[in-house]
Formats: sequence, structure tokens, C-alpha cells
Amino acid sequence: MNTATQSNGQGALHRGRRRGSAIESVLLKLLGAGSILFALGYVVCLLYLLIKGASKIASFTTYASPLAGVDNESAMRFVMGVCVFGVLGWLGVAGVRVIVSRFGVWTSAADRVGTIVAVVVALGGAVIARDHLPRFLISLPSETTAGGGIGPEIFNTVYFAVLSTMITLPIGVGAAVYLARFARSPRFVAVVRVALDTLASLPSIVYGLFGFLVFVVEMKMGYSLFAGAVVLALLNLPLVVGIAEESIVAVPRELDEASLALGATPIQTTARVTLPYAWPGILSALVLSIGRVFAESAPLIMTAGTTISRASAYSLNPFRGGETLAVHLWYVNSAGLSPDKVDVSAGTAAMLVVLVALTNLLAARLARLGGAEGTRVRKATR
Repeated sequence: MNTATQSNGQGALHRGRRRGSAIESVLLKLLGAGSILFALGYVVCLLYLLIKGASKIASFTTYASPLAGVDNESAMRFVMGVCVFGVLGWLGVAGVRVIVSRFGVWTSAADRVGTIVAVVVALGGAVIARDHLPRFLISLPSETTAGGGIGPEIFNTVYFAVLSTMITLPIGVGAAVYLARFARSPRFVAVVRVALDTLASLPSIVYGLFGFLVFVVEMKMGYSLFAGAVVLALLNLPLVVGIAEESIVAVPRELDEASLALGATPIQTTARVTLPYAWPGILSALVLSIGRVFAESAPLIMTAGTTISRASAYSLNPFRGGETLAVHLWYVNSAGLSPDKVDVSAGTAAMLVVLVALTNLLAARLARLGGAEGTRVRKATR
């Protein structure tokens, strides 16, 4: 035993004295220090952005903000109030849950009561204080004077996400189901995957040029939300098809075979067994695609435009033009003339971060309601 211990000690000593071990140790320490510094710099920059933007967003008005005479503005303020006070109510209930859970007295009934309280706070706050919301969130943008807001930009950003997802979801999931379960030719599947990888690697400006030439020039539709939504759907299809296909392929074949053995058709098996099991992965693809909708600006500049019309600022007409938060952020910094454009940029960027965070939280909640959380949805919503 002593001989073995001595041998192990000599081996460890030998490994410690091997050539280059000192350099490796220094490199590991440098990499560790560099990673920590990078993470700290990232967190500091993000916190600076959020704090500077929050100072522009979070100030509630003490007196009512008059309506600007825009159609559907009152309804938009009510929805915005539900979102603002809903988040505040949810944060309050979450804080109470964390404190009470330490004493082990939080139950499922208390959870339901907390949900009801959050809903009541959201609806009550929207009804009572919808004209006292932060001016930055409900005002129209201003070209040359200070005090402009991003109300229409928030509406357009969410509207783009809805329109784009309505196109991406059925086509993307349908294509993924066909490739994973019904395609008979491996060569055809390989060709389609190569095509999807090629489309995924194209710069977004290429999609913008395509949408501009097809919708704005050839079809003479002009700048419209519909053109931008279609372009964003084309941009996100390779991502959605790829992740959804992987999620469907990961479903155990035994489940499908058991369903078929019980007399279900292939379509019924796919709809009632395969897709529910692959739901977390499919949801993660949709979350990532919505995040790209929030972040993209180049395709929308060329298809949806960079202006807001007072007459249709909150219109549901998909054939009108309009800018999103990302496009507004670019426009304010490149051509903005308002004296507070730095604060407007910070507030717009902070609102983008908040929207992405809320989308991820909602996706995580939906994943838990739909079944077991998969690794993809955890990566997409963490």
C-alpha cells in the first residue's frame, strides 16, 4: 500500500513538473480572470442601461395626461395600464410568496389567491390610473421637441410579433412535422436542411431587400406592417423549423408506436402525442423568433418604414406603415433632432429589455402548463 501511495505521489509530482504546466496554470488563471471581468462588465453595462432607461420610464404622472385625439388611444392606455399594474401586482405577490414560503405556510390556495390579487390590481389600476401612466409609455414620438414617447412603437412591436408568429407557427411546425415524421426521401430531407441552413446564415438586410423589391416595388403595396411581418416570418422560419424538428425527432418512437397500435392514425398520433410531448422545444423556437422580431431593424426599415401616422398610430390595419422600438432606437440616434434623444434612446432600449424579459417569463409559464420543461425552453427563457 505504501508502494502504491509512493507511486501515486511520484505520478502526481511528475504531472506537476511536466513541461508547460506553469504556463497552463497561468493561462487558466488569466482565462478565469478575463471571464469574470467580462461578466462584470456585461452586468454593469446592462444595469447602467436599465437604470438610465428606468429613470425615463418609471415616473408616473400626478395629473391626467390628455388624449391626443388618436383612434383607439383610450383602449391602448387601458391595455398598457393592465400590463404595468399587472407586472407590479405580480412582483408584489411574488415577493410575499418568497417571504411566506420561508415559514412553510404557502399553499396552493394561497397561490390562487395571489393570482386573483394580481389580476384585480392589474384591472383596477388600468381602470383608475390609465391616464396617469408614465408619459413616456403613452405619448406619441416627437421629432424636434423634448418629451416625446414610444406608445405607438410599443404597440407596433407587439403587433409585429403577433403577425409574424401567426405566419411562422403553422408553416414552421408543419414543415418540421413533415421532415421529422412523414418525409420518405433522406436525400430530400438533407437538401431541405442545407437550404434552411443557408437561409439562416443570410444577413437580415438581404431579407429586407427582398421584401422591399417584392412588396413595396413590384406589388406596389408601399411600406406596410404586413410586408414587414412576412419578411420577419421568412427570417425566422429556418430557426423555427430547425428547433421544432429536433424537438419532434427527440420524441421516443415507442410513444408513437403505442398510439398507432391502439388504432390512432398518423395524423392523430402527431397531433395528440408527438406535438404535446415536443411542446417545450417548439415553444423555445417561438420565443427565440419573437426575440428576433423585437430586435430586428434593417428589414423593417425597408418594408414597414420609419414614421408614425397620427391617424393610424394604434390601428389594427396590417397594410399601414409604422416603426417598432428597434427602428425607433436607430432613427433617434441617426436622424433624431429632439434635445432629449439620449434619454429617449435609453428608455427605448430599456423597454426592449423589459419586453424580452416578460416574453421569456410568459414562455416559461406556458411551458410549465404544457408539460415538462425541456432543455431548450430552459435555455431560451433563462
